[in-house]
Amino acid sequence: MYIPLEDEVGDVIGKARRGLDLSVEELAARSQVDVEIIRALEGYRADAKKGQIERLAPTLELDTEKLWEVATEAWAPERVPGKLSGGEDVVCVWHEPDRVWSYVLGDAEQCVVIDAGAPAEQILSEMGGRTLLAILLTHTDVDHVAALVDMQIAETPVYVHEIERSKIETMVSAGQGFKDGELIKAGPFSFMALHTPGHSPGETCFQIGDGVFTGDALFAASIGGTAMGPDLYPKHKQSVRDKVLSLPLNSKLFPGHGPQTTVANELDHNPFF
Repeated sequence: MYIPLEDEVGDVIGKARRGLDLSVEELAARSQVDVEIIRALEGYRADAKKGQIERLAPTLELDTEKLWEVATEAWAPERVPGKLSGGEDVVCVWHEPDRVWSYVLGDAEQCVVIDAGAPAEQILSEMGGRTLLAILLTHTDVDHVAALVDMQIAETPVYVHEIERSKIETMVSAGQGFKDGELIKAGPFSFMALHTPGHSPGETCFQIGDGVFTGDALFAASIGGTAMGPDLYPKHKQSVRDKVLSLPLNSKLFPGHGPQTTVANELDHNPFF
């Protein structure tokens, strides 16, 4: 199934502008690109011209050539295999109305669900009768927890960063908090928690072998919006760079939105890095 990039050039420009705490007028003055052109780009009402990108990108601390790739739709990642280095299978469960992924990772008998945003019946179908050992949440936005209540099976533990644990207390009976750098074990599967705050306070990527589930911290050719505000924007980017993009180039990245990608792809094509 083909999934386009989550963000268009206007999304990238808007996320960077807000991250740097610039108004449209301030960005226009600094980049010498007309206010109405910037508004049209962010509002999907105009196609970007190369000269505009060449002025906007450095002002927004974005890579010019990578941003031009996004603007011209010149790149999209090739399909990422759903088999990890430890032999685990990853099934990608797409929910079109919210354009969101849930993931089922496991072997022939047992599995773990990462983010429960797709309908419960859809996730359960992809589990195929396997024993559910745990649910891991990258964060607690509604489009990542919508099926959580219906996914509770025999006191299945639900893991979320301790900062956001209170947000699921009324939804689950077995919520488990964790901190950055902790190893989360579920049967034969072990996940390293990589705290990458910015989109949300507890936003966390989960690494297992050569696979990383990035939630809304990182998308193919973009990042999730830094919803915590401009003060966290540098930390958002730096934590992704240090904890995710420092991993081996062939590491597979499974984001909450948009196509799956790799570390090598993001270093080569993501305008934020």
